[in-house]
Amino acid sequence: MKRKIAFLIPSLRGGGAERVTVNIIRNLDPNKFDIKLILLKKEGPYLRDLPENIEVVDLNTTRVRNSLIPLIKVLNIIRPDVIFSTMGHLNIAVLAIKYFIKGNPKIIVREANTPSKDIRRNKKMFTFLYKYLYPKADLIIAQCDEMKNDIMHFSNVKGENIQYIYNPLDINNIREMSVGISPYYGKMVNFLSVGRLTQQKGFDTLINAFTIVSKNIPNAHLTILGEGELKSTLQTQVNVLGMREKVSFVGFKNNPYPYYKNADVFVLSSRWEGFPNTLLEALACGVKVVSTNCKSGPYEILGGNEYGNLSEEGDYKSLAKEMIASHIEVNKTGNRADVFDIKHIIKKYESIFLTGGNFALKNNE
Repeated sequence: MKRKIAFLIPSLRGGGAERVTVNIIRNLDPNKFDIKLILLKKEGPYLRDLPENIEVVDLNTTRVRNSLIPLIKVLNIIRPDVIFSTMGHLNIAVLAIKYFIKGNPKIIVREANTPSKDIRRNKKMFTFLYKYLYPKADLIIAQCDEMKNDIMHFSNVKGENIQYIYNPLDINNIREMSVGISPYYGKMVNFLSVGRLTQQKGFDTLINAFTIVSKNIPNAHLTILGEGELKSTLQTQVNVLGMREKVSFVGFKNNPYPYYKNADVFVLSSRWEGFPNTLLEALACGVKVVSTNCKSGPYEILGGNEYGNLSEEGDYKSLAKEMIASHIEVNKTGNRADVFDIKHIIKKYESIFLTGGNFALKNNE
């Protein structure tokens, strides 16, 4: 009999957690699992990437707190064996309603960001909720070892109840989608950055760094992919610095991979992360990479400076130095992306779903 899995995520808008969820759903063995996807709001570009046979349940709500009763009703109709939730606020909500869900399903929560860095508003309240509710999960999945340690210190969860699994990359799909005409124009040295235009992603630091880079590499150009609430602020910063002709904001792209493949250097400027998918995708496309050494993920992904260049988090001069160095140096990415291939990672998720988290998973195999 197939194992019934209910995936739960707010929407399928263009973020890392959403892409990971879709990758897992697309690659699970359909002979072993009966998959239901529950969305608070059925929207987002990744809807088109779902397999046609996946049932999507739309709660049609706008906030997590308004979703609790509809969510309980839906879960009690579906009666899943396992509930898999990702993103902190939703994880807390699912754990809060655990005893209202019939059938005693296993609840597995995946942390999408580093809690100590990600929670800024109502920090005392959410710290209390983490410490009270996270121990009720059957298993917590962190994205890397550094995040696992952060969760342990941030909550009352013991280490044996947290496993870290690297984010999966559908490398074959990425490389197929990266083939095509270059989206860049002219004979430029193209620096690329991808992500939501939020304070977390540090694009303000990147823009300041790029003023130094452009003085040292006169034909350098910076392309930023993504949308977000800071778009107009960042555009104003670019204009004030006199960089309008050297920095392009091109919005969200459902297929960003030609931008990666044809870039000279990819840059991650984040203040904090969970486990940055954009950095993994850059490695899969074989582009040189520079990243801030933020919590959490970049250090593990790049093996220190073995597969790319790390800069100090929040230091635009350090970031500029590494961007210039990466342009000059040979490409160090090698086959690093293979470690994160979905073919390896999906086996770990299948083991978790088949056992409900009751097994000793050896990390990094």
